[in-house]
Amino acid sequence: MATQTYPQVERRKPPQKIQTRDYGWTLYLSVITLLLAGGYFVSYDHLYEPGDDIGYNLGLAGGLMMLSLLLYPMRKRFRFMSNWIILPKWFKWHMVFGVMGPTLVMFHSTFRIESINAGVAMACMMISSGSGIFGRFFYTKVHYGLYGRQVTFQQLQKDLQGSEEARSILSFAPAIQRRLADFHARAMRLSERGRIGVWNFLTLGIRTAWFTWSIIRDLKKAMYADAAEKHWNAIQMKRLNQIYAENEKSIRSYINAVREMAEFSTYERLFSLWHIFHVPIVYLLVPSAIWHVIAVHRY
Repeated sequence: MATQTYPQVERRKPPQKIQTRDYGWTLYLSVITLLLAGGYFVSYDHLYEPGDDIGYNLGLAGGLMMLSLLLYPMRKRFRFMSNWIILPKWFKWHMVFGVMGPTLVMFHSTFRIESINAGVAMACMMISSGSGIFGRFFYTKVHYGLYGRQVTFQQLQKDLQGSEEARSILSFAPAIQRRLADFHARAMRLSERGRIGVWNFLTLGIRTAWFTWSIIRDLKKAMYADAAEKHWNAIQMKRLNQIYAENEKSIRSYINAVREMAEFSTYERLFSLWHIFHVPIVYLLVPSAIWHVIAVHRY
């Protein structure tokens, strides 16, 4: 029996992963959401009041957590604090307390607003906390993972060059090679000087997912057509399956790298705009919260 040929994969170090899925953060937000939903319905039973021991201590704990959030920007700006724990850990606790603090304050209020100053403080708190969650999303788009260093467009280009093997291994399927090259060219045209546009930016993920599915489908057809026609044996099929899995992984990595490059400048601009919005909200939150505390204790 004649020896069969297979599409070969050049063994290379896989390109560096640009983002990591942080399932812990998703789980944390899910638990907080469930706690808030449960607390809202339980609040109808009036198990405690904002001014009694339970309600007061919940508000105190939440307020102290939110006050501690100021340590993160201080840690970045004041030289004497530069050795106070590494910055990524500060950021981690900044995000955790930025959600937990408002949650405890919501429980403290028994999900009711009974004065104007409390309403103002509550509104500033909710806007600031919600803004922080959005900011974290933008942050992960311009950093490696959540706690990594800031990505540069040049670094993304370097990572993309590392995944060029996705095209070079497809010499047996020139049509797929051309489609990948066209996808790369279109994505780069959209990203030139940040001209991706709102519609293209919002739909790029859906179109990329569809394109990936289509490419992988064509890859499978191209690689398995000869095997089905010539009735390859189990050993040959096992080897072909391994090569297909490697090719598929390389192609997905290449397409994801192209998408990251196309979206990068837009996410970078959104992150800058978010920062302009978030900081004034924090400045409003601090005096409104202080005034609420003073008003509660004085009157």
